[in-house]
Amino acid sequence: MTTKRQSAYLRPLQTLAALLVLSGFSPAQAQGVDVEQPPLEESRYSLQDLGYGRSAKLRGSESSVSLNFGSRLDELVEAAELHLNYSASPALMAKLSHLKVYLNGELMGVTAIDDESRLQRNTVIPLQPRYLSDFNQLRVELIGHLDKDCWSPDDVSIWSELGASTELRLFSRALPLANDLALLPAPFFDGNDYRPLELPVVMSGENSLERLRAAGIGASWFGAQAAWRGASFPVTDTLPEQHALVLMTNSQRPEALQDYPPVEGPTLEVMALPDRPEVKYLLVQGRDDADLVEAMKGLAIGSALLSGSVAEIRNVKQLKPRKPYDAPNWLPTDRPVRFGELVNDPSQLQVSGRTPAPVSLSFQLPPDLFTWRSRGIPVDLQYHYSPPIEDDNGSQLSMLVNGQFVEAYHLTRSGVSGELNSLRVPLLDDSLLGNSQLLRIPAFKVGSRNQLLFEFDFAGIANGECKSIPPARRYAVVDADSTLDFTGFPHYIEMPNLRAFSNAAYPFTRMADLSETAVLLPQPQNAQVVETYLQMMGFAGSSAGYPALGVSLLSDWDKSQLQDKDVLLIAANPSLDDIADDELPLLIKEANRSLLQPRSNRRIEFAPEGGSGPDLAKSVSQVQVRANGPFSAMVGMRSPFDRDRSVVSLLASAPGDFADLRESLADSGKVPFMYGTVVTVRGEQVASFNVGDKYFVGKLRVWDLIWFHFSRHPVILGLISAVICLMLAVVLWRILSGVARRRLYREGP
Repeated sequence: MTTKRQSAYLRPLQTLAALLVLSGFSPAQAQGVDVEQPPLEESRYSLQDLGYGRSAKLRGSESSVSLNFGSRLDELVEAAELHLNYSASPALMAKLSHLKVYLNGELMGVTAIDDESRLQRNTVIPLQPRYLSDFNQLRVELIGHLDKDCWSPDDVSIWSELGASTELRLFSRALPLANDLALLPAPFFDGNDYRPLELPVVMSGENSLERLRAAGIGASWFGAQAAWRGASFPVTDTLPEQHALVLMTNSQRPEALQDYPPVEGPTLEVMALPDRPEVKYLLVQGRDDADLVEAMKGLAIGSALLSGSVAEIRNVKQLKPRKPYDAPNWLPTDRPVRFGELVNDPSQLQVSGRTPAPVSLSFQLPPDLFTWRSRGIPVDLQYHYSPPIEDDNGSQLSMLVNGQFVEAYHLTRSGVSGELNSLRVPLLDDSLLGNSQLLRIPAFKVGSRNQLLFEFDFAGIANGECKSIPPARRYAVVDADSTLDFTGFPHYIEMPNLRAFSNAAYPFTRMADLSETAVLLPQPQNAQVVETYLQMMGFAGSSAGYPALGVSLLSDWDKSQLQDKDVLLIAANPSLDDIADDELPLLIKEANRSLLQPRSNRRIEFAPEGGSGPDLAKSVSQVQVRANGPFSAMVGMRSPFDRDRSVVSLLASAPGDFADLRESLADSGKVPFMYGTVVTVRGEQVASFNVGDKYFVGKLRVWDLIWFHFSRHPVILGLISAVICLMLAVVLWRILSGVARRRLYREGP
């Protein structure tokens, strides 16, 4: 019998033997064969991939735009090019006006603006790879001159615009990394890669619910790492020629790894193909499926402890249960939050230049935050800036929430903080002025995902008729001690609300570890169903920022296990015998489809109930069709097992139709159009419907509860108020009458 100590010594030799078999190695090859060099691959990044819309504007001389990108740890960039598509103002003077391109502060090239056509010009700027690092910044700067004697650098006729076909092209070769768990999550996910994560998941044999739970925990952890990028997890039973996550037990494993040495407990291992050492597999191993769950928990919680090529997970336990709304990615609502907590580096709060880029703060809130009749959300805003030469010269700070203008402040020569704050930024030449403003963000502009923008706009000073005097340097800083305060807001929301689900995986992410979520998979052997399930787990992880350690999986409607659970159903042509047909706004049975239609399908974007209101959502008609095209849908409803819980169903007429639903949920352009009770997907077409009965989850104070629900019925509210006033008048009259009688009795005749 082999002891554990002997097994530890033998395992490297067994692994080497298995790898040789896997690679097809033979003794005849031992004469020394050169490993083929990985091919050169091209990656293209559009303006949208680099954080802009379809165009990027430069306004004024010395204005610039910054394009940020990263370099993967497992790739060596051998060449890079910026394919610049731009248009320029016809007022700019040729020879003196030009565009400069910098890479990490180094000048890479200059493009002159000549007298030829200035619309949709194209040029290629070579970038020198030796200046690349993990995080890189491309900066395009406009130097503009006007053909007249008197002109200002801030003249509105000085402009240029980068077009939608502007591209960054990187030519890189894969690098073989060490088989080291300390690199995790790299190379399977690299934080310097801004593209969506695609990580194949390899599972062979029958899919048990326990194995799928392990895969879901892994998908949610990688989804949390990918964050805003998004993540997908193609399911396969063979080893792909790219980085992959492999789940295998001693008895069930991919065919290519049948001779791989067995393990004696939950084990994590990184391996590479001998003939392609740049391709890595993360092996999640165990004696059985229960070990796979433990191994995945060890990966999700204990990745900071891992090193070497192999690690055995000895023990994983949760010391304290999670609390509602404590997701790491969600803004705390029990205390004011400093702006410094919303950025990775304090330098992100500082900008410079004549027309600097805005200071951007992104944050996420619980979707059920109740802001009805709120006076607003307090923001204690403090900022510093290089003082203008004169007051009232047009310099200002504008604040926007989710693209909506909120407030603007003049930048003057005096401020509350005064000269004292200049000591906090000693690198600036000009003295810094401080200002402090207490403002309130209109509550109706706050959703589950939010962005605060602070735009500083410095104006030049005209001195006489010809001369413009700009400040020596222009800097602006939003103070890290500024605060955003969401305390005191209750949690209360109208359901079903697929807008909350498509934006934040709510209500499941109310508990960050999904400990109050049950996933119902009637077809656990179907690859499309499993892939959809894994993408939803990755989506939940990216929303909450925490792995789904507490999620439960079921294959049928078990009432005892669905009590006090929110349910996520994923099925093609599901059997819904436990739910009455009249409770479902949408029914799918192969090619047959039935949909209830509301009285009005209007959506009120910022309504606290998240939809068009219960009265308008009442179903007034039904349509039934039979069609053979692809069709998938999301349906929300109240749980038949718990009135305070919800069911979200992801349905498809055929398993292959789930691909359209997954792509739609990952498309930031389609998600804003998902709301209400039913969302249907037909290829590229997405339609939403507010139909059926509504219900509310959460808690409100009794008075707020009464006032909110009767606010839709002012006549009834008026009648109730009149009755209450009448009753109070009667009671008061009786009390005063009794007092009068007692006084008359004491006074006597």
